Amino acid sequence: MSKKSQIQMGESVAILFIFFILLVFGFVFYMNILSSSTKVEVEENIQLKAVGITQKASFLPELQCSEDNVRIENCIDIYKLDAASDIMRQNRLYYFDLLEYSKLTVERKFPQPKTWILYNQTLGNYSNKLSTFIPVSLFNATSQKYDFGILKVEVFRK
Repeated sequence: MSKKSQIQMGESVAILFIFFILLVFGFVFYMNILSSSTKVEVEENIQLKAVGITQKASFLPELQCSEDNVRIENCIDIYKLDAASDIMRQNRLYYFDLLEYSKLTVERKFPQPKTWILYNQTLGNYSNKLSTFIPVSLFNATSQKYDFGILKVEVFRK
């Protein structure tokens, strides 16, 4: 009679042991899924932040062309561009609140290549760098002509 109870006790212990092993495997699997989901969510937040900074950069009133107080889409005034690079260097703290750790450059591609660095606040040790290229028209008010250029926005993250 005592052997029968010992066998039942051993069966109960074995079942509990298997149950806890399955519970541990389930918990490890759940944590892996949760971890990968969190990484995806963090990456999405970084990309959303980069898009927001890119939108702020492309709609800076310091750079926009306007005619009769009407804004022209995807247009940068070259004379405002020259002045804006100096203004952004002098007011780094204000522009840091808007653009954070990023680098804004405008490159004229046609007719003669030229590069303006508007804002340059980079991280030394960054883990992510998201670059966005926006084609723009560069307006020369003196000659009343448009050149082709690219607004390059690079956003850095740790």
